[in-house]
Amino acid sequence: MKLIIDQSLDHEDIEITIKCKLVDAELEKLIAQIRLYGFSITGKKNGATYPLRLEDIYYFESIDDKSFAYCEKDVYECSLKLYELEEQFAKADFVRISKSCILNIMKLSSVRALLNGRFEVLLHNGEKLIINRHYVQNFKKKFNF
Repeated sequence: MKLIIDQSLDHEDIEITIKCKLVDAELEKLIAQIRLYGFSITGKKNGATYPLRLEDIYYFESIDDKSFAYCEKDVYECSLKLYELEEQFAKADFVRISKSCILNIMKLSSVRALLNGRFEVLLHNGEKLIINRHYVQNFKKKFNF
């Protein structure tokens, strides 16, 4: 793969061109990441609405039919349901790890196996999450484990 960057003050906007023989699974993932660049969702906290960049979100969690986005230090309520978030970000770095949680694998510090086929992940912010047995296989595929 060859990467060419043409930086100039004459350019008004970012333009990305991909030249290839065939779009394979890895390239599809890269294209999905590029499409999500700068993409944000809205989150609510203390009556105010904030734009949340995907790269700042550690994980999504559903509690009592409400969805929440967990960032490094703050938690925001999302209007989208967990299954909608999962569908929307399926080709990005997000993977479902339990019935109520979708994880951003780019925020992982480490992974370790637990008893009964479960895994524990340590996030960059020090939080620990459990990957339930049912979701381990998908996690392994997404994480290339």
